Amino acid sequence: MNTDSSQDIPRKLAASQGLQWVVAGFRLYRKNPLLLSAAFAVLFGTVMGLGLIPVVGGPLSELASPLMVAGFMAAYRALDSGRELGLPQFFAGVQGPAIPLMTVGAVQLLGTLLISQVMLGMGFDPQALMAAAQSQQKDPAQMQAILNQSMPALLTGLALFTPLIMATWFAPALILFGGARPATALGVSFKAVIKNWAAMLVNGLALGLLLFVAALVPLLLGLLVAMPVLFGSLYASYQAIFAVWADEGL
Repeated sequence: MNTDSSQDIPRKLAASQGLQWVVAGFRLYRKNPLLLSAAFAVLFGTVMGLGLIPVVGGPLSELASPLMVAGFMAAYRALDSGRELGLPQFFAGVQGPAIPLMTVGAVQLLGTLLISQVMLGMGFDPQALMAAAQSQQKDPAQMQAILNQSMPALLTGLALFTPLIMATWFAPALILFGGARPATALGVSFKAVIKNWAAMLVNGLALGLLLFVAALVPLLLGLLVAMPVLFGSLYASYQAIFAVWADEGL
């Protein structure tokens, strides 16, 4: 890894930076809100559409998701650099390091499948939980029994998903901007989140509140704003932590 000798990369930043990243993401979003929201609608719709394909849809959707993230990272870099935003930026992942990005998607897919199997092995029954929650004649005792049965598996799933999310959070940006190999990107991303756990916690809480409020808007139209802002926040946090990062030997 080549870095400026005066910098410690990934940088460790104050917890308050977590909120500043959301503010910065919103400021970048305001530079071209219509195109960013429209691009999210199209790209997210495409990824979700892939998921509807029988048998192979789920894996294809998971493999494609880092390509979408990379596209938004390229779009926000263009805006941040004062360049005009256009459709080519949103396809930066497809036109560039597609295989490394899809490798990250494969890691996400494999990790999700393994964690799901662990949760099912612990007695987690998502269909029973959904049926009880949607039942017209709710039985509090039955619902409590299902929750009691599911809670150990849910807590275990949360504990296992957390490191997976940490490893993949910055990986697409590291691959696109830093030329990182997939394994390196996953490791460096994990290190960065650990190093900035306080800022990442504040950032996660702020983004969670934003997504919750957005979900209250009819037809989920609020997500057309909230999700691009989330990607803007991700870009801002990458810039703050990794600005001069580059994988050695590339």
